[in-house]
Amino acid sequence: MSYFVAIEGIDGSGKGTQTAALHEHFQQSGLRTSSITFPRYGETLIGRQIGRFLDGQFGELQHLHPIPISMMYAAERFESRELIFEKLNGSELLISDRYVGSNFAHQGARLKGTERAEFLEWIQKLEYEVFGVPRPNLVIVLDLPAEVSSERVAMKNARHYTEQVTDLYESDCDYLLGVREVYLELCEQNENWQAVSCLTNSGEARSAEEIQHELRDLITSQMNLQLDSNS
Repeated sequence: MSYFVAIEGIDGSGKGTQTAALHEHFQQSGLRTSSITFPRYGETLIGRQIGRFLDGQFGELQHLHPIPISMMYAAERFESRELIFEKLNGSELLISDRYVGSNFAHQGARLKGTERAEFLEWIQKLEYEVFGVPRPNLVIVLDLPAEVSSERVAMKNARHYTEQVTDLYESDCDYLLGVREVYLELCEQNENWQAVSCLTNSGEARSAEEIQHELRDLITSQMNLQLDSNS
């Protein structure tokens, strides 16, 4: 099995751009590398319904409980489970643009305190135990303030699953604040979760190239640590 990295972060943090660049870099470095993106909107039965949900066709976010939403996202990974294992078994490095961590953060953001903690534990059991999808070795969160996220999302190209300027998640800045909060909490609580800031200490935007080099170094060092521990 390959080393499995999940790239997470709120909208506009550059997950897709960085995943594609990482795939190209490690492939050119001689490492058999694969990538996958979630949700797989037009590629899976459930992914098409997720697109409808994000387009607002099932109602406003505040009227939908996190449990059925999280089950939909988890079920789409279960639908993709065979493909995930195929990519893991056929490569030395698998990089996922969003994974289970997105379910933790986006649904957990709507709950607080004990209710949130219990919910996150429930998602973990649902995804990894009931549906049996593989756990990533490393989760990297591209950390970006919610207000910057909103600005970047407004400049995005149209998505094929919605004609709206923003989807159901992207349109609520307060909600994105909560998503970021959950991501950072998870980075503090889990050794294999690492946050990488998209801004400098002075609040300026870091270049995609600078972030890319940090991600490459982080992945390489963590892969080497695992190799050393297994030898």
